[in-house]
Amino acid sequence: MKDSRQPKFYRQRFIIAMLAQTDGSLSKMDFQKLLFLSQKRANFQYYDFVPYRFGCYSFQAASDIEVLESLGWIKLEGQDIRLIKKQTFNAGLKIHELDAISYFMESYNNYRGRKLIRYVYQHYPFYAIKSKIAVDIVNNDEYEVIENKKAQLQKSESTLYTIGYEGLSFEKYVNQLIINDVKMLCDVRKNPLSRKFGFSKGTLSRLLPKIGITYLHIPELGIVSQKRKNLNTIDDYNQLFEEYRRNLPEKHSFLKNLTELASKFKRIALTCFEKHPSSCHRHCLSDYMETNHNFKVAHL
Repeated sequence: MKDSRQPKFYRQRFIIAMLAQTDGSLSKMDFQKLLFLSQKRANFQYYDFVPYRFGCYSFQAASDIEVLESLGWIKLEGQDIRLIKKQTFNAGLKIHELDAISYFMESYNNYRGRKLIRYVYQHYPFYAIKSKIAVDIVNNDEYEVIENKKAQLQKSESTLYTIGYEGLSFEKYVNQLIINDVKMLCDVRKNPLSRKFGFSKGTLSRLLPKIGITYLHIPELGIVSQKRKNLNTIDDYNQLFEEYRRNLPEKHSFLKNLTELASKFKRIALTCFEKHPSSCHRHCLSDYMETNHNFKVAHL
């Protein structure tokens, strides 16, 4: 057996506890749907979800499944997830959490496969808007609800958004893009690396197109990390951003490219780390686009 070390995060322990309440095996599809319902109906807050090819999906949970397999707790067999360690797992989980997991899984014991998918689509149509199978799962009235939900999200007005991922899970971040019908994400970090799941360039460039959002990294519009050190006061930030604004004319070709992209895609978002745009150079870029090219700007 592979290394069976203890899972590092509570959310991974939650997955094991949930699997332990079954016969030890779930399909990947059922796993995602039951995990989703556990967060929505049993008030757990370990995972967030996005609308995806077969409905609600957590990329973080899918990544954690791979981690748990590498630690020897589960085994992936085709489209199934099998719990290897059969004993009840409660390290780090409180008794009331284990009781809640047990009650939840018992309540949805008869929901599997098509029945489970339809139940989720019926009660949470937003998460079915990108589903490839919705038309075959729900009835005509239910499908119309999903299509209406999809239509409500489609917007024709051109807008330049800015968004920071500080404090957000990857899924909550992506949902902000989907809800605002963003077509392209422009990463304006100099170094697009992050220890937080989902926010490194490799992951963003791989996952966003699967959700229908184009990704582009423009490092030339970023700020070198050295200049971001020792920013302790508002004046420190103001001086940094004033210098950035003064140097913007030197970035003419990249600003021109950004302008062309905004005109082409109509709804794009500039992204960096900081939650508040006033603490991030992306607001300097959005100000420039608003002043010089009359783009409507909105900060998410």
